[in-house]
Amino acid sequence: MFSLIETHAHYNSESLSDLKEKIISANKNDHLMNVVNIGLDYYTSKEVINIATMNKKFYASIGIHPLYEGFVSSLLHLYNTFDNKKIVAIGETGIDANESIDKQIDKMIASIHLANELCLPVIIHANTVKGINISANKLCISFIKRFKPQYGFLFHSFQPNIDDLHEIIKMGGYISIGPMFLKKNADKSLEVVRQIPLDRLLIETDYPYLTDMPSACRLDIFNRICELKRINRYDCMQSLNDNAKRLFYKMNIN
Repeated sequence: MFSLIETHAHYNSESLSDLKEKIISANKNDHLMNVVNIGLDYYTSKEVINIATMNKKFYASIGIHPLYEGFVSSLLHLYNTFDNKKIVAIGETGIDANESIDKQIDKMIASIHLANELCLPVIIHANTVKGINISANKLCISFIKRFKPQYGFLFHSFQPNIDDLHEIIKMGGYISIGPMFLKKNADKSLEVVRQIPLDRLLIETDYPYLTDMPSACRLDIFNRICELKRINRYDCMQSLNDNAKRLFYKMNIN
């Protein structure tokens, strides 16, 4: 039986009108070991904490998404007020070139400080947009070098760039591969998977934003990774899950 840890999904009432049914389905899915459920702002972060508390498979990451409003200081209130045993990360945070980045930078720096204070890793969202002269990857890398997440960091749904990949790995970071990796024109993403050390690779679906079929998508990504890394499915599963448990170390505590 192959059972994988999903490192990035959004099970919340803002994203899913049938949230209760989707959670029940996830809990019954034999191919899903655990899921890191990501908050986008104060209210969805509060919700993912409650979902994690009530559902064994679910863990929570609390954050203020670059394109969402909110104060990172409010996340500390959530952490101290509610059951925080299954809060495993801060984020997602980072840079999204779809909007002005000034406030995003402040939120990212504050998120790294909070993660260090709470002894948690940081989940990075880096989105570069065609036609805009900003490399979100490189900006995020520069802030990571300067403010130094002490408990690890993950670039989720990594936008492929080999030079950026090597910088992230050199700093001890992790890379998460999602549904974009399955596209026909995903040559750069395929090369990322070929070059990344297996012990730095994670798997995600970013459900429901990048797929409406997380179980099938997750298995498709997993099988493609096995092919590219030329590794059997059991060893690949063990490596991916071990990586998730190493980064999100509180999974091993609960």
